Amino acid sequence: MKAIVVGSANTDLIIHVDTLPARGDTEVGYGFKNSPGGKGANQAVALSRLGASTSLVARFGKDEFSSLLIDTIQQYGVVLEHAVIDEKRRGGVVFILVDREGNNTMIADLGSNLYLDSADIEHAGEAFMDSRLLLMQFEVSEGANMKACEMAAEKGMKIVLNPAPMKTFDTSILRFTDVLTPNMFELGRILRLIHGKDVLSDSESDVEKIVAAAHSIVEFGVGHVVVTAGEKGCIHVDHKSSHCYGTYRVRQVDSTAAGDAFTAAFSLKFAEGGEVDESVRFAAASAALTVSREGAVPSLPYRDEVEAFMKEHTLAQFG
Repeated sequence: MKAIVVGSANTDLIIHVDTLPARGDTEVGYGFKNSPGGKGANQAVALSRLGASTSLVARFGKDEFSSLLIDTIQQYGVVLEHAVIDEKRRGGVVFILVDREGNNTMIADLGSNLYLDSADIEHAGEAFMDSRLLLMQFEVSEGANMKACEMAAEKGMKIVLNPAPMKTFDTSILRFTDVLTPNMFELGRILRLIHGKDVLSDSESDVEKIVAAAHSIVEFGVGHVVVTAGEKGCIHVDHKSSHCYGTYRVRQVDSTAAGDAFTAAFSLKFAEGGEVDESVRFAAASAALTVSREGAVPSLPYRDEVEAFMKEHTLAQFG
């Protein structure tokens, strides 16, 4: 199956610490390394490793990090034929601190990613000709995402939007969206944009309220909403039903690319024609394997690993 990812590509600069520093504090770190990352690149590599022929439409910078990033992403099997090299700007860089529990905090300079535009998407039109899936995030311009949606809709492709990092956006893009994968914070902010007021707290734990909130987004025009809730699992809502799913329990090493692994895996299985239940389990297994390893792109699993993992482990209950 062919897929397109419109999104970012960054160089992750990773350092480990025992405890994430508080304001004004200095922690002594260890194990520094650089690694390919960015939500677009993460999701493109995840799709490629899971068996999709994947094109990444992104804007790279003209600098030493970007050159290494391009080479590395191609080595993972992602097609960059329609990517752009921005001769005037540096590429995106993300500084990541990871504590001993595998939790992380990040600072991003998205650089050239922010200049991917609708013209870049139009120039990538050939990639849309026979693809079945479009996957997007919010680390590129709104114009690029909207143009990609329009082109994908014309071709009857499945359109998946991972609304991260959350920002104010034109909610009309939701009417193109077959699957939306927000976390609790993103869900609340999207509801605020739709309704013009706060509807749901970021810390809401009442499943019925979360389902009702997600259902209002379905009524707005989204086909499926999959709300991710970290270690608790996820909640799926469409116009017919809702269901809560747990996670596969593993030892967490690094949570950096967990959300990207989940979204990519769900999107692939869903675009292949899989039922929601099957797609969620496949996505949860992919995310579990990802958090059990260090790094972003290097931690993403291959399809045979995910399928073997699912045979040996049981999905826990939500919560």
